[in-house]
Amino acid sequence: MLSRLIRLPFELTAREKKQLQNQMFEENIARGMLFARIIIGLEAALTVADVTASISNAHESFHFSFYFVMYMLMIVMNICFLLAARRYDPDKTYSPEQFRRYQGAFLLYSIIFVVWGSIVALADQRLYGQLMAFVVNLMSISVIFYFNNKTILLLYGVSTLVLAAGLPFFQASGEVLVGHYVNLGIFVFFTWIASRILYVTYCRNFYSKVLLGQSNARLEQEIQENLRVHRELERANEELLKLSLVDDLTGIPNRRAFDQQVQSMLSSQDAPDTEVSLIMLDIDYFKQFNDNYGHAEGDKVIKSIAGVIHAASRGPGDIAARLGGEEFVFAAFHTGKEEIAEIAETIREQISGMKITHEFSVTGEFVTGSLGTATGRVRNNGQFAELMKIADEALYAAKAGGRNSVVRMNMPKTRPLSVDGKKTEDWEV
Repeated sequence: MLSRLIRLPFELTAREKKQLQNQMFEENIARGMLFARIIIGLEAALTVADVTASISNAHESFHFSFYFVMYMLMIVMNICFLLAARRYDPDKTYSPEQFRRYQGAFLLYSIIFVVWGSIVALADQRLYGQLMAFVVNLMSISVIFYFNNKTILLLYGVSTLVLAAGLPFFQASGEVLVGHYVNLGIFVFFTWIASRILYVTYCRNFYSKVLLGQSNARLEQEIQENLRVHRELERANEELLKLSLVDDLTGIPNRRAFDQQVQSMLSSQDAPDTEVSLIMLDIDYFKQFNDNYGHAEGDKVIKSIAGVIHAASRGPGDIAARLGGEEFVFAAFHTGKEEIAEIAETIREQISGMKITHEFSVTGEFVTGSLGTATGRVRNNGQFAELMKIADEALYAAKAGGRNSVVRMNMPKTRPLSVDGKKTEDWEV
């Protein structure tokens, strides 16, 4: 049991010990300032009582001058303590030397305080035969302030030594003297226990705060780590979403992205229906190209044509995408049939203009493309799907008509009305 009072049941780091020392000293200073004011008031009252007793000759053994001097000494000492304590700023950073000076001054104050009690207790032997001044002062120091074991033993040792050494000279009764020594030993022991309990409890509370702070720091670190992981997961999910919406080979939107963008465009339109034009594109005789030139060369062709159709986009109202294989789609919102026909013809010419050799094509010596366009007013997904079917039929017509051409159809379609040269056909109402 006593070992727990002598040695703390936990270990502190050097930094934590210094923090405990500073915090405990600040607490002692704050308590000491209140304690000093109380002592000044009490000693002032005792001084008045002392003067009154002296004037009235209350007791022939009463030494007015001695008690008056001791009371005044205590008042002056506590005034000096208050002045010094006010100079100490807890928020200011002191050098180790400055901090030791403040600690030394506080220790000196405590030693004088308990020794003062020993001296007054010796003087009280002739008049009262009691140790009340020593008991009160030692108990006050023990329970009001926090001292480590080394400091408290120093205070007890000095004050008790002064009292024990002086008692035989001031107490004539041997029986009373023996009783004083016995009571003195018991009192000092239990006062030491009370002091250590308070000190250890304070240290335990400090250590609990340290553990709580460490736990909070770890928790905060874990929270920040979780937030970091969460942000990384969000970024990864965004990247995965982007990847899921981008064609791996060409880097342009895929079928899923095309459908989502179309849905978004339809949902954001203010008008009840919107004029939409579509281009469906297919590379002519691409299977023969792949079979004879290899898939690597075929991939190059697909990427080149994807670049052409993507470059045709004029703004946020245009959507170019690869549907799969050698098939592409181009959607243009707020675009009429004549304008989409011009865009389609430009794309066809640019594909031919790349002059990618294709010896196995029936349409010519270079890679070409067949395109079908469709234009109509669309207000929902169903109507857009119908427009896609019409554009696909136009593409089929272009391929059936010899390829390397643009065929136009519009909603609703009925029959072909005109054929524009060898390259462009127009099916419309």
